[in-house]
Amino acid sequence: MLDQVFSYYDKLIAPLSAGSQALLSAALLIFLIWQIWMIFKSGHWMFMATLILCLPGTWPAARNIGHLVLVVLKFLLVRAQLLLS
Repeated sequence: MLDQVFSYYDKLIAPLSAGSQALLSAALLIFLIWQIWMIFKSGHWMFMATLILCLPGTWPAARNIGHLVLVVLKFLLVRAQLLLS
């Protein structure tokens, strides 16, 4: 499923120049990092940690979400790096 999302993203930004593609990837990366920072800043991370610790069934879902966020971050980093070099 991630391959489909990433290929759709590539098709969507394909008409743009390489510089614009890199800028868009960097902007999305900064936005994603900013959203993660806002979760920690607002204190919602305490609720999520408590939920994961108190309900063991939420651990696999939290692990999958964390893996998904990591894959998206890596994809955007690699995409921006390839376009800038």
